[in-house]
Amino acid sequence: MPTRRRATNIRHRSKPDPFAKSVGARVRALRVEKEWSFDAFVEETGLGRGYISELERGLVVPSLTALAKLAAALDVTVADLVLGDTARGRLYEATRSLPEGDVAVILKKAEDLAGDRTSKK
Repeated sequence: MPTRRRATNIRHRSKPDPFAKSVGARVRALRVEKEWSFDAFVEETGLGRGYISELERGLVVPSLTALAKLAAALDVTVADLVLGDTARGRLYEATRSLPEGDVAVILKKAEDLAGDRTSKK
């Protein structure tokens, strides 16, 4: 009987995946911003040391479950972790630390702008 080859694990890479590298860099930046040591962060997330190390280097594509654990430990949303360098991403990053009242003002303005555009069509 022929032996079966195990499927290679496509989550772990030898070269960084561009998306995974972006997510990993954001996780690391947020971890450092929150002043978490690497070991304390590993313990808080419940994920392995090797996994976090590979994640921060972009060598592992995180699952949704892993993203949820990372976001909870960093006190952010999963969206915070996966946003790219777009105008929407930069807006989200700029408003992330604002008080809710300020965010409500910005949201109202955005809704007004969106309403103006749809009414002109």
